[in-house]
Amino acid sequence: MLQKGFLAMASKFFHVHHEFRAGQAQQWWDRAQAAMSPGGGWDEAVANNLEAGFFNHAFCPIGPEGPAYCIWEVREGITDVEFQEFIDGPNGVNFGLAAWMNICKEINTELVGSPPFPRKF
Repeated sequence: MLQKGFLAMASKFFHVHHEFRAGQAQQWWDRAQAAMSPGGGWDEAVANNLEAGFFNHAFCPIGPEGPAYCIWEVREGITDVEFQEFIDGPNGVNFGLAAWMNICKEINTELVGSPPFPRKF
């Protein structure tokens, strides 16, 4: 139940649990590090995702073989199914490899009355 006077957020937040598929970890780290290096396209990808309505607030890898946990925010109107398709698709977290199995769960911000991070949308 919403607290009295609390305005519901227009965007949604998701917790994403990532597990590497067998034998995919090193290839994924190699691609991720190349993308994040100067000229690797990382800044452009972040800007394109933001424009499309997706923003990653936190990437929390536990170890080189996984798992990893992320907090993502999506713009109002994007469904849970559309977010899952984004995460698993070519602009999501896999760098074209299908390396991660991604389990996405919407965070119920009504339970705590505030988002986990300042909103981007």
